[in-house]
Amino acid sequence: MEIDLASQIANDLNMIKQRISSINHSEIAEHSDAFEEIHSLLQQALSNLDGV
Repeated sequence: MEIDLASQIANDLNMIKQRISSINHSEIAEHSDAFEEIHSLLQQALSNLDGV
C-alpha cells in the first residue's frame, strides 16, 4: 500500500509540474486562473502528504 501511495504522490507532482510548464504556452489573461488551479492542486497534494 505504501508503494501505491508513493506512486500516486509522484504522479500528482508530475502532473502539477506539467501544468506549471504549460502556463508559458497560454495567454497572459489565462494565467491567473491557471495559477489558482495549480495552487489548489498543490494544496491537495500537501493534504495527501499529511496522511502519509
